[in-house]
Amino acid sequence: MKKERYSGYITVYLALTLGIMISLITTMLSAARTQTIRFHTECVTDIGLESIFAEYHRELLGQYGLLFIDSSYGSGKGSEEAVRSHLLHYMNLNFDGVKKTIVGKDLTACHADNAALEDVSYATDGRGTVLDYQIDRYMKVKYGLGYIPAFRNDNSDLISLLDEYEGYHSSRISAQETANAIVDDYNSKLPKDQKPFSLSNPAESVEDLSESNVLYYALGETSTYPFRETDVNSLISHRSYMEGAGLREWQEAPQGLDFKLLMIDYIYDKCGYYKHEKPDSALSYEVEYLIEGNGSDMENMEKIAEKIFMIRYVVNMTYLLSNSAKKEEVEALAIAATAAIGIPALAEAVEYSILLAWGYAETAKDLRILYDGHGLDLIKTDATWNTPLEQLTAFKNYLSVYNPPSGPMDYKAFLDVFLFSKSIETLNFRLMDIMESDIRKTSGNSGFKMDEQIYQLYADINVSSRYGYGCSIKRFYSYE
Repeated sequence: MKKERYSGYITVYLALTLGIMISLITTMLSAARTQTIRFHTECVTDIGLESIFAEYHRELLGQYGLLFIDSSYGSGKGSEEAVRSHLLHYMNLNFDGVKKTIVGKDLTACHADNAALEDVSYATDGRGTVLDYQIDRYMKVKYGLGYIPAFRNDNSDLISLLDEYEGYHSSRISAQETANAIVDDYNSKLPKDQKPFSLSNPAESVEDLSESNVLYYALGETSTYPFRETDVNSLISHRSYMEGAGLREWQEAPQGLDFKLLMIDYIYDKCGYYKHEKPDSALSYEVEYLIEGNGSDMENMEKIAEKIFMIRYVVNMTYLLSNSAKKEEVEALAIAATAAIGIPALAEAVEYSILLAWGYAETAKDLRILYDGHGLDLIKTDATWNTPLEQLTAFKNYLSVYNPPSGPMDYKAFLDVFLFSKSIETLNFRLMDIMESDIRKTSGNSGFKMDEQIYQLYADINVSSRYGYGCSIKRFYSYE
């Protein structure tokens, strides 16, 4: 029987090449799995970060147009740990939600093990520059990238008049004291049987400026006004606060005149003030708080009215001292009041005290004009003078009697002057005070704090796989 011989070439060749091919295929599969895990991690990281940044504070956005993560999540105790936990939670929800293969296997089997938050920026960083940065962007989104506030009339020099008030005030008091001293000296030399002379000085009807009368001049009866109070000791400007990394080197903090004007526009857009109160706010007069910083509406209104009074008093006295006709009126009244005593020094002292008191009475009427919603001229003239000399002794009865004014300096214009005189840092912290006090009045936000509001951060995340693979990824995320 013939035997057949078979060759083994193909079997050996296949055995040799199959091993190489299997190694190549498994290596390629391993590399593909590694790259898939990396890509999957990047996608899920972005989703996780977008998820935590989507948890912006609703009230802060609704009331003030600002986007920040509340790291306390309504608990009143903010921490980066809470944000980190939320990030890991959202990432693992997405990792676990991957569809299984037909054999029931997850080809990546990833899990976010831990995350570190680095270079976290809070609203209060840089003495409020992070807040400024977002306000700048909010205003330019609202009004356009090229938005530059219109430059208001430069009345900042009015602040310097506050220093001049004290000189006039002291002169008024001194003139009255001099007149009384002359009368006392005269009476001390009279015979005992002669009736002492009693000086009837019209200037005595004018009181010293005090909190009790300045609001009466401005508002009349104050009991109907919605004066409120808030505890400022718990607010950001009165307590220690957390600090973070602030702005990045490529993020330029807004500053300069343009930004200050933009900031003032933002303040009027978001805060209430006299005759433009914001409903349900902790303080009725928030712009006045930004200027004065007291926890009482009444105190802030008193201080604002007092400053306006002092400025207008200097303006009115500058006019009176240069007006010869009105000085002659005062001279005639002073001579009549001192005619019984022929002492020139007495007539001179009474004349000066009446002149200063007349300016005071006109200034009280200026306040009423402003708070009635009208505007004043920067410089007083004969046409805009509203207090006849005969009204001096009863000037309080005539505060609402005046010619209809139409000057450019209304109440808001004075607020502009006072706001402009404040530093951006002061405005930043008092504005954050208002944000805290107003948001705490809303449901679930009783412990709200501006120094717990996160604007941007770096996240350094470690991800592992059940297949023995793992990777680390670092991402920067911001509301910018």
